[in-house]
Amino acid sequence: MDDRNMDSSCSTFTDVSSDHSKSIIHIDVDCFYAQVEMVQKPELRCFPLGIQQKNIVVTSNYEARKYGIRKCMLVSDALKVCPNLKLVNGEDLHDYRAASNKIFTVLQTFKCPVEKLGMDENFIDVTNIVQERIKNVNLKSITVSGHLYTESNTECVCGCHARLKVASQIASEMRHKIYDELGFTTCAGIAHNKLLAKLICPLNKPNDQTTIYPEHGVSFMSTLQSVRSIPSIGSKTTEALISQKIITVRDLQEVSIEVLKKHFSSDMAVRLKNLSVGEDNTPIKQTGRPQSIGLEDSFKTVSVKSEVEEKFQALLQRLLILVREDGRIPVSLRVTLRKKDVKRLSSHRESRQCQVSPSIFTITNGTLTVTDSGRQKLMSIIMRLFNKLIDLSKPFHLTLVGLAFTKFQERMTGRGSIVNYLMNDISVQSVLNITNDCDTSASSMDYSAASPSSSTTTDLSDGEVEPSPKKPKKGTWIAKRRCLSKEEVASPSKLKVGELRLNSKELEKVSELRLNSRDRSLTPRASPAKDNLSDTSDTAKDSADSKCDICPSYVDKEVFNALPEEMQQELKAMWKNPSSSGVRSSPRTLNKAKPNTLLKYFVPNK
Repeated sequence: MDDRNMDSSCSTFTDVSSDHSKSIIHIDVDCFYAQVEMVQKPELRCFPLGIQQKNIVVTSNYEARKYGIRKCMLVSDALKVCPNLKLVNGEDLHDYRAASNKIFTVLQTFKCPVEKLGMDENFIDVTNIVQERIKNVNLKSITVSGHLYTESNTECVCGCHARLKVASQIASEMRHKIYDELGFTTCAGIAHNKLLAKLICPLNKPNDQTTIYPEHGVSFMSTLQSVRSIPSIGSKTTEALISQKIITVRDLQEVSIEVLKKHFSSDMAVRLKNLSVGEDNTPIKQTGRPQSIGLEDSFKTVSVKSEVEEKFQALLQRLLILVREDGRIPVSLRVTLRKKDVKRLSSHRESRQCQVSPSIFTITNGTLTVTDSGRQKLMSIIMRLFNKLIDLSKPFHLTLVGLAFTKFQERMTGRGSIVNYLMNDISVQSVLNITNDCDTSASSMDYSAASPSSSTTTDLSDGEVEPSPKKPKKGTWIAKRRCLSKEEVASPSKLKVGELRLNSKELEKVSELRLNSRDRSLTPRASPAKDNLSDTSDTAKDSADSKCDICPSYVDKEVFNALPEEMQQELKAMWKNPSSSGVRSSPRTLNKAKPNTLLKYFVPNK
């Protein structure tokens, strides 16, 4: 069957309307890891270069590939094939991550949606740019920049050929800008959807690009030797297809959809048929900041706690560098272990996570930093999570450890507002003592298995973990009550303004306010107003020495006296009449506009 007949016969398989309106570019950096090293050390360009992780050559430059160096080749085998191979340790992915972010930043200057795929690939939707440019050009004079998969004898009536030609010129501009500004060569694929753009991209590697028209999608897909070549088809689906003797993409094109529906759901069967003929309506999603930042270290086996702690310390040191560069304040920490079952010769992942106090992180000259004491607190949390995952009374064998910060809060700033007087990113958790035995960051009721995230690499952004059964809510609530019964911690949702730690640029000394209040959510009280003013009689005796004549007992008077006068007055008014402070509202006033008080400037507890 020739290409034209193939296109015609397979067009009936698709359940997706053939929409050619999009213009999609896929850009892939040539031999990314190796090229990062060559950009940093130009003298390496003349040699066969391999990137080593443990005892594996994970990737290499094109010079090394001429000698037969392959991905994931043993170092010993690689040196036999190419004795003059230069090896660079690539276990620390910091520089690769930084280079990836720089490339992403360059692509964002084109003002169109950019979706990252790993560290070295990006999808770009240039549909809007194409529509603007095509208004001002002579359509007959437009040519394809780079290679065209196959020439067409006829023009598509929708005008997609002209649009893709313009898109190819934009792709060339992007690639040249990346090279001019960063020194990286790239390849590109240009098509009307993400699937074809990605698959056509490597056709003319390295340092080149290829465009494919929509009508040639079926014939191009039929050249793929394995259904696994299609990005959306995973290993399990591949195994299921192979069991039905569907091995190549052409096999998938030719099998009836009724046969597929016997082994897959109806939606999945339709999806597989659409993919086999190059149909894909997946939109490009603008990549934002990662929901998690993590690192993993794999090894043969570790069975001693002290060795595990050393590996966690090394990971934490590297992870804090990534967090500092990200700039957001972490509020949750996840520990991941891969346990090896010696008897069954198998392994599985387990994870635990808990909250961490934002007060561990400080802002110094606009940069997020962690003191030695903060590192010790984090290591204490990590090892407590480790102890939850491992029964140290029994032998254990680990083949991987991982750390990740999984939740963040943005740093907030403000001129001429109360934010200037407050610690950046105030969170009620920051006033809780992390060393407390009942601290939320280490208590049993707050440990939970992490949920899977969107993507995974060794240097993780949104690391992949295996979920475990959820704990019943009833047990968690009982655990909280039991934990807090010994030494109660102030309920975050009930904290007053005066209980938060202040950090004014105008103050030379700032001390933390002492928290002695009870958890109102667990211990009923007859009169909240009376509770807040319970120590006013003692405080009044010191009125001659202090401006704070009605301060509650938990307020540091030195800090209060150092505050601006208007802030002191507002706090006094709130302490005199707690019901008007906005902390508690009666049902009748829930729908009324809230007064403009200090409370509006604090981050609400979520």
